[in-house]
Amino acid sequence: MSGLALKLNDMKNFLLFIFLVGFASTSFGQEQTILKILNRELQKEVKNQLKSPNFSGDTIEIIKPFSISTDKILSFEIKKTSPYFSGYQIVRQQVPLNKIRKIGKDINIILECEDQEVLTTYNTYDVENKTEEIKGNLFFLYLANEKQNEDLGVAILKAFQKAGYSLEKEYWYD
Repeated sequence: MSGLALKLNDMKNFLLFIFLVGFASTSFGQEQTILKILNRELQKEVKNQLKSPNFSGDTIEIIKPFSISTDKILSFEIKKTSPYFSGYQIVRQQVPLNKIRKIGKDINIILECEDQEVLTTYNTYDVENKTEEIKGNLFFLYLANEKQNEDLGVAILKAFQKAGYSLEKEYWYD
């Protein structure tokens, strides 16, 4: 190969490298946007959950906020109390980002996934302490207090799409 051909090949490789680094940083930035939205809303949920005078449901505390691991697993952990059981539960959910297919709301905002891709671990601290792991297709965001918030669903959807994940928004019921 001539010197000019080698220089052009090096230039192509360099431009490809720049493109890939730029794409990776854009994707990472959008994943940070997903986390920012989810964690902001989870903090609002915790702050506002007891404000309703007729409140008699579950309460949550954030143990570990939403995070995305290096292998693209979305997870978070909360402490949950409920009038429907004594004691409390530590609930941890995790799901690969690329398995999420839909976002919707039926009282709670839910990410729907391919079958058996959501791992939920319940550590129950009661008279008998126990741990239970369940695999399913629903990733509950524990966001239920705010009503008439379909714009939040759109914002989450757009953040996922900008990060390169294909989702669709379906039902949105308060």
